[in-house]
Amino acid sequence: MRKRLIIIIALVTLLLVGVAAVIVLSGRSGGQEEANLDQIEAQMEAGEYESARQALEQIVAEDETNAEAHFMLGLTYFNLEAYAKARESFERALELDPDRAAAIHHNLGALAYQMGDMETALSEFQAALEADPDDADTHYQLGATYLVLAFPSGAVAPDSEMVNKAESQFRRALELADEKPEAKIGLANVHLVTGETDQAISLLEEVIADHPDMREALFALGRAYLTKGETDKAEATLERFLETDPPAVWAEQAQTMLNQISP
Repeated sequence: MRKRLIIIIALVTLLLVGVAAVIVLSGRSGGQEEANLDQIEAQMEAGEYESARQALEQIVAEDETNAEAHFMLGLTYFNLEAYAKARESFERALELDPDRAAAIHHNLGALAYQMGDMETALSEFQAALEADPDDADTHYQLGATYLVLAFPSGAVAPDSEMVNKAESQFRRALELADEKPEAKIGLANVHLVTGETDQAISLLEEVIADHPDMREALFALGRAYLTKGETDKAEATLERFLETDPPAVWAEQAQTMLNQISP
C-alpha cells in the first residue's frame, strides 16, 4: 500500500481561516508498478504541484479506475487551491477504494474547513473517525473545527459546549500522540478562551522548546503573553513569528498586536 497522505490544517488562532495544508506521509511498500506514482509523490513533497497535476491528469485519463491517482490528484488540486476539483477527485477515489475511507473523509473535512464550511468539515471528520477511531490527526482536526464553531457569527461569547468538545478532541489526540505539537497548540487556545492564560503559556513554551520556528506556536504564544500583559515577551515572540515569513493574513494580525504594544 502506498503512503497514507492526509491534509492537516494548522490551527493558528480561533477565527483565522487562511490556513496551511501539509502532507503527512506514513510508510508503505514499494513496487515497480508504482514507479510513476512514486516520482509524482516526490514532486508533491517538493511542492511541484503543477507538474504533479499534469502527470496525474494524464494517468487518470488513461486509467479512470486508478484510485491512487485520483486520491493524489485530489491532494494536488487542494494545494493548487482548485477546491471543487479536489473534492471531485477525493470522492472518486472513495468510490473506487472504500478501504481508504478514513484518509479520504479526513481530506474532505480539511477541504471543507479550508472553504469555511464547518458543518461539512465536522461531518467528514466524524466519518473519518468512524473508519479509524484512533487517528490522532483527525481528532486534532475535529477539535480545531469545534473551536471555530464555538464562535458563531455575531456571538459575544464562545459556545461553552463547543469549547468543551474541542478540548476533549485535543486531549484525545494527545493520548494517541503525546508529543503532537498541533494538539498542544489547540489545547492552549482552549485555555486562552477559558481564561487559563498560564496553562496556555506553559503548553506553548513547551512546543517552542521542541519546535523553535513553529509559526502556529509563536503566534499563539505572542498572543498569550499579550493577554497576560507581558508585553516585552509578546513583542519578542511576535517579531520571531514575523521572521518566519508567514502568510500575509497571519502577518497582519501579528503586526496589529505589535502596534498595540508600541503604537
